[in-house]
Amino acid sequence: MTSRLGRWWASVPKNQWPHDNQFEDFVAHNWDAVWGDRRQELVFIGINMDEARLRAGLDACLVDAEGYTPDAWQRLADPFPAWGEPARVLESA
Repeated sequence: MTSRLGRWWASVPKNQWPHDNQFEDFVAHNWDAVWGDRRQELVFIGINMDEARLRAGLDACLVDAEGYTPDAWQRLADPFPAWGEPARVLESA
């Protein structure tokens, strides 16, 4: 099953952000001047994994600044399902 965790705070108006120091510290620690808190993280767990080989393979997939042309990709079909609003999960009593 595919689901989303939430939205990036960079896409939420600041007047709707939580008002507490813990939240502000978290956001400040994870904030980028250009992208805000937008990021992806990959975690690999295993035995005898070759970190250097994994890292080199992933680095080879990166697009450099000159190759980053999102306007050229706007007409491509989106292969991902539409997220819509998250389903509400009811907790058992």
